[in-house]
Amino acid sequence: MFIINQRIATLIFVVTAFSSSRTAENKDPVIPDPHDSVCQTPECREMGIMLSSAIDRNENPCDDFYDYVCKKWKQNNTIPPYLPSYGHIWLIREKLAKRLKDILSSMPKPPPQAESLSDKISVAYQSCMREDSCKPEEEISRLKNTLKEFGIPKWPMIPGSNETINWKEIYRKIRVGADMSFIFSVNLFPYLYNTSQPAIDIEASKFVPSSSQIYMAGTKKDSAVEAYKDFIQQTVILFSEDEDINVTTKIAQDIFDFEVNLTKKIYDLDFGLPDLPDSNYLV
Repeated sequence: MFIINQRIATLIFVVTAFSSSRTAENKDPVIPDPHDSVCQTPECREMGIMLSSAIDRNENPCDDFYDYVCKKWKQNNTIPPYLPSYGHIWLIREKLAKRLKDILSSMPKPPPQAESLSDKISVAYQSCMREDSCKPEEEISRLKNTLKEFGIPKWPMIPGSNETINWKEIYRKIRVGADMSFIFSVNLFPYLYNTSQPAIDIEASKFVPSSSQIYMAGTKKDSAVEAYKDFIQQTVILFSEDEDINVTTKIAQDIFDFEVNLTKKIYDLDFGLPDLPDSNYLV
């Protein structure tokens, strides 16, 4: 199924309509239009072209708004086999991933004793990408040392362990030291009831696959979910060294079950939205 965010679809329509109306106007050749200075960067122009190219101008938006905005996108973009859906957001994510890969690949080789966070990121990336590594135990040791610096002496924790872990302090260290969120994320967004004011937004972190796939994990067979479960188990086995396979399997299942239950709790919460005037938002 092709999925496109409603706001993005509306944005494409509004931008295209505005652009068309601007083109039809008779512009004064002497007095420059203030709108001409908008979207002058190459990145903005590229995005504008991409959004505009998805419009099917043979369709009447009043008859079928979805086909007007999305039909050409569906015809020209195939859903990758590893995704449940594909839209402009996924396209941007892929471009970002490629850009990050280029940045990480061009980073200089870190010293043997990596100290800074950027050095540790470089070590982790190069370790993952080096297929001919003959000392995988050293790579795992580096990753374990990084976890210890964030207050995680051992991972995964064995069921029944008597170790006391301060998860609030671990979350703080990882959030501040590595700018990463897990379990839940904290951000600053416009306040829903008064967008002129900021508000702290706390939500469950996004897992892979999508939260809807995780939510349906117990009732619907999904290849992406199964691959994710296998990834968790292989990671647990890698870090657990000589632990019994039955133990590592249970640990991996507990991790996955935790994500499923957390997602269900979020989905089951029924938050009422405020009654907003129609002029305040687009649907």
